[in-house]
Amino acid sequence: MDHLKTVLIADAAEEFCASLCAALKQAGGFQVVGTAADGEQAIAKIQQLKPDVLVLDLMLAKKDGISVLKAIAGMD
Repeated sequence: MDHLKTVLIADAAEEFCASLCAALKQAGGFQVVGTAADGEQAIAKIQQLKPDVLVLDLMLAKKDGISVLKAIAGMD
């Protein structure tokens, strides 16, 4: 079996997250491992889940997308 690319979606819009999850599932090759509704959740889930791909909204509550990128820049 081929390796699926793991994906974390960080976006407050639940409908967008659901639509993107469905599209990635249909496309194949991707596994959505989680979603985050704000920047702080995104950072915590990135640390925990270590996804291959991050879909990141720049306009998030608590920490915006740029702050999330700065926070994860030094992670393994």
